[in-house]
Amino acid sequence: MPITLDTSLPPSLYPLAWLIGSWEGTGALSTADASTPDIRIEQQLSCTAGEDGTMQWRSTIHRIDAPAPLPPTSAFARDTETEPPAAAGSGERTLLHREDGIWTVGDLLPGQDREAAEAARPGTPGSFLSHRLEAHLSRRDEPAEEWAGEVRGPRVQLALASPDGEIAATRMFGYVSGRLMWLWEHRRPVPDGAAGETALTPYLSLEMHRV
Repeated sequence: MPITLDTSLPPSLYPLAWLIGSWEGTGALSTADASTPDIRIEQQLSCTAGEDGTMQWRSTIHRIDAPAPLPPTSAFARDTETEPPAAAGSGERTLLHREDGIWTVGDLLPGQDREAAEAARPGTPGSFLSHRLEAHLSRRDEPAEEWAGEVRGPRVQLALASPDGEIAATRMFGYVSGRLMWLWEHRRPVPDGAAGETALTPYLSLEMHRV
């Protein structure tokens, strides 16, 4: 599905034109225990243009007492052939988290050829330019987080740095065939007495459609 550019948007938000709007969808929450099936989640997401040229982000995710969707919605679903089927569940909804924030598109990343991109056929890989991206996100009763990364065409990559400068979490968003796919990975706490740090592992993934 082609991306329609709303020319009423501030020019600073043109790189995020494909994300502006309201979305909802389902996905999977990864459990720390490999023997425990993934958990179904549902998200309502609103991305609106701010008068100051930033994008306002509001996300609400509920945990559902029900089996997680099958792939491709669950980007990290386990091998169902080797696991017993999950119980149907009660369908009870529990708020996982509500998040508000502001996204800011910055300057072009260095080393790009703007003239070549403008001359390329729209929608082709050569027509996309990479812009710096910052997201200030906050959830109730938790410190605000400063995510940084880039937007290139219909794709966003964000990373959250830990106090020591290491990557603590990542988020990847993509606009695919009219749907919004995204994956959130993080580092789980290191077990007591263990050395080093854990690797980035999937936390949640979702497949969303426009409302």
